[in-house]
Amino acid sequence: MKVRDKGHGTSDMKNSYPISHIPYPCISYPGRYIANIRRFLFLLLSGFSWSVAECVLGSVQVEGIVPEYLAPSYQNLNGKTCEDADKLNERALEWFWNHGFPGAKITMKTEPGGTRILSERGEAFVWAAAENAVQGKTKHHVFAKLSGLTEGEAVSLRDFKLSERKLLRSAYYQEKSPAQLYRDAERNRLIPVFFLEDRKANQLEGYFSYASGESGGINGKLLVDLYNIAGTARDLSVSGETGEWERRLSLNYKEPWIFGSEWNALLRGYLEDDKEYRDARIELGLSRSIGFDFDFSVLGGLGDDEWTSTLEFAYQNEDRYLLPTTGSRVRGSMQLMKKYADSANVKVFLEGNVSHLIPIYGNFTLQFLGSAGTVLPTNEKLSLDELYSLGGIELLKGYRSGFFRTRAYGVTEMNLSWRALSHTAIQAFFQPALHRARAPEHGWIDTYSYGIGLAQYRQSWSASLYYALNADSDILGGLLHFGVRTLF
Repeated sequence: MKVRDKGHGTSDMKNSYPISHIPYPCISYPGRYIANIRRFLFLLLSGFSWSVAECVLGSVQVEGIVPEYLAPSYQNLNGKTCEDADKLNERALEWFWNHGFPGAKITMKTEPGGTRILSERGEAFVWAAAENAVQGKTKHHVFAKLSGLTEGEAVSLRDFKLSERKLLRSAYYQEKSPAQLYRDAERNRLIPVFFLEDRKANQLEGYFSYASGESGGINGKLLVDLYNIAGTARDLSVSGETGEWERRLSLNYKEPWIFGSEWNALLRGYLEDDKEYRDARIELGLSRSIGFDFDFSVLGGLGDDEWTSTLEFAYQNEDRYLLPTTGSRVRGSMQLMKKYADSANVKVFLEGNVSHLIPIYGNFTLQFLGSAGTVLPTNEKLSLDELYSLGGIELLKGYRSGFFRTRAYGVTEMNLSWRALSHTAIQAFFQPALHRARAPEHGWIDTYSYGIGLAQYRQSWSASLYYALNADSDILGGLLHFGVRTLF
């Protein structure tokens, strides 16, 4: 078998063969089946008594190698139950499978003299470079990096599954077939082979929001996202937003793995023109992944009258890119800001958001979201451009974009989604919120937003429609958000 990379390199696997006998941590091992059979026979011989003595181990003899940190537990198995032994063996197997011994097996045998636990660790294996068996635009060495599996490191079956999930969670690919492991016939290496088709990930997206009254208005947004440019994992995002109250242009660019390291270079910037102020900023920084779910970034920036330094982190383990059904997202940032004219005073901006998906029944999914932000110290006077902006499709859909300006806020959302068809979601949402009032008002003000939505996803396009109301609007005074996205 040959895995080709559309002119970017060829990986010859004809001297390799697929691994089908390697168990996964979620699959029970032989000792568990033996233990279950033993319990069944014991119940049968006891005449199905309602009061059956618990299976207790007598003399236990352990043969073979067990993980060092579990060795004391194995020495103390005498007098413990069979279930205790099963759980201990599961822990040992998971350790082996995730530390370079994917063929490890543990069996338990009951004999007249006691119980024998036989641990067969097997041979040690390391990873070969990850392959994609489907022809695509991604270069061979780039795909190996994107997988998160490092060539030469000890094999971990848990990491293999996490790697597949990470690739599906990206905007680059969609699954054609489940991933497989192949063994190098000449060396103790396992080749992780994925079957992922290129997704039409590049997108042109437009949003339009309208409502009459003070809480509405007209607002439009155009967004262009370019992912995996020329198969190099470079990403570029440019967006423009305009309305009756403000206009904004922003840019985000990622240059992956600079100088062959694990670090990515980031460039971000924006221009903002509000009725009451103008603002601009540019930021440069570095980011990198930790494991398969974590990312963090460090950036420094210059604005019209201030300089900033920012620390960000993100955690994401959702199961896929479009219409995920399970998983969580957590993002947080801390930004320090100093004015050129008064560098002795430092303002600290803290902001974070979290999302968690729960499949509840059939095609129904419940999503919990929360966002919060604050500026420290609390007695510092802030200009309008330094305040958080609330409202719009992302925060409080029942209000126009930028309707609230505040120094501190908290917004939660409960979203019930029904996947009526494979690519269609009908939603109902409720968003209670709390924000700090601006002078001359004082204290905290509470409000809420609620409504319904429809999202339709197809191979090359998607569309969404939301009708949202707020605490002060009637049924006909809601805000309409309409979005169209085309993929290319």
